[in-house]
Amino acid sequence: MRRLPPLKALPAFEIAAGTLSFNAAAKELHLTHGAVSRQIKAIEDYLGTALFARRNRSVELTAAGTAFAPAVRQALQIIESAAARLAVPAKQGPLVVSCLGTFMMRWLIPRLYSFGAAHPDIDVRLSASHLPVDFAEGGVDVAIRVGTPSWPRGVIAEPFLIDRMGPVLSPALARQHRLKHPVDLKTLPLLHVETRPQAWSEWFKLAGVKNFAAGDGARFEHIYFMLEAAAGGLGVAIGPYPTVESDLKSGRLVAPFGFLPSGRSYHVLRPRNARSAARAKAFVSWIMDEAGREPA
Repeated sequence: MRRLPPLKALPAFEIAAGTLSFNAAAKELHLTHGAVSRQIKAIEDYLGTALFARRNRSVELTAAGTAFAPAVRQALQIIESAAARLAVPAKQGPLVVSCLGTFMMRWLIPRLYSFGAAHPDIDVRLSASHLPVDFAEGGVDVAIRVGTPSWPRGVIAEPFLIDRMGPVLSPALARQHRLKHPVDLKTLPLLHVETRPQAWSEWFKLAGVKNFAAGDGARFEHIYFMLEAAAGGLGVAIGPYPTVESDLKSGRLVAPFGFLPSGRSYHVLRPRNARSAARAKAFVSWIMDEAGREPA
């Protein structure tokens, strides 16, 4: 007979050891703080030694906990990988991709036909959202978001496009004003979008313009609405390059000062060891290849 500690409690110990937080373990396992504490206490009682030193508002691994954690992590990873390889695949439904709305409309959808041609067996369903994605409960297989590390535990995040921002306006409005330096924008109404409220302030800082407030111009709920207002000559929008690329090529908008890297990137996110892992990986490989075709 094997002499094993309470196996049900090992995931709680692994997460708590990695995060040094019983609360984090409780949140990830959908348990109460008390339940996690009791599970870890059960392991400690079995081993006859403390794994954590409890402080008032924090916990720290003891020497025993530090020694035990790598073995537990490795054992759980071996079981998880073996189970993923042997599990009977669920009925293949659509690959649900959650994506920023305007990016979906302006960048992803025009290119999606090539994914369908390469993977006719994978049905893609798009869902517009800019909110943090919950792979456990949201029914999402892949997500596209703009940000910087770190990303949630258990998520594979791969950058595929640098986020570059720049002012854009209609050609007619540009002809009326001689914009030679970013500070010249103060003569024009600046348009804002609620999903990126600090976009103008960030861009002016990147452009080297100091002590220049963006003002209280018209605000729009979505980037798409703001860009349409700019195309209509209502002011200057601040837009990410992927969402204005088609407008620049068609001549609906012009970008007098180009685009500057914001320090963030577009990332494609997927959960580790999901049953849709093979299809999600195919989508990730495709989008990385598409992004590689973009001009620098």
